[in-house]
Amino acid sequence: MKKAVPLIVAVLSALLVMVGIFFREDLGGWVSVVLNWAIVLSSVALLVVLARLLFMHIGYITMGRQGFIYSLVAVLAFLFTLIAGFLFGVENPTFLKWIAGIIRPLETALLGLVAIVMASLGIKFFYERGWNALTISFAISAMVFLILGLGFLQAIDFPPLQRVIHVIEGLPMIGARGLLIGVALGAILMGVRVLTGVERPYDD
Repeated sequence: MKKAVPLIVAVLSALLVMVGIFFREDLGGWVSVVLNWAIVLSSVALLVVLARLLFMHIGYITMGRQGFIYSLVAVLAFLFTLIAGFLFGVENPTFLKWIAGIIRPLETALLGLVAIVMASLGIKFFYERGWNALTISFAISAMVFLILGLGFLQAIDFPPLQRVIHVIEGLPMIGARGLLIGVALGAILMGVRVLTGVERPYDD
């Protein structure tokens, strides 16, 4: 019975949302209510996760566990950000500028790390596969988009070249749309599996 109740709630909620999408004029208000409930429950779940993470780090600090200094920095940063958000408001320009001053360097460092990892993986790819049609096409495409990314060719005032560049720059969008189609099909398949009870992520 404990496993049947979450399945019934999930199936009924999904069916209500699906029916509301097809009959938006008649059931649009009910769908909004369900979505608002989902947002509230998700927010509460996020608060529970944050509280659990905070108490876990506080436990590491009180026990003097090795590397507790990182937990101390995490707790102090969380409390400082929380207090500043309550005092100044999350829409305050100074607060947003302060947050951006911390997040942007972290994002830049993360992107640099990703670039290094991708470059090392590319070198490993050539080392393991050798020179064949796949590796050569990969190398040519990487070099073409690297050169286009520098912006030198875009500065040349030659209409035929600009048309070619426009076509080449549109190729990643085609791949992205194909990827999104694959993600959508995967999401539909996972939704069907959840509705039929094959997958039960709410039991974890």
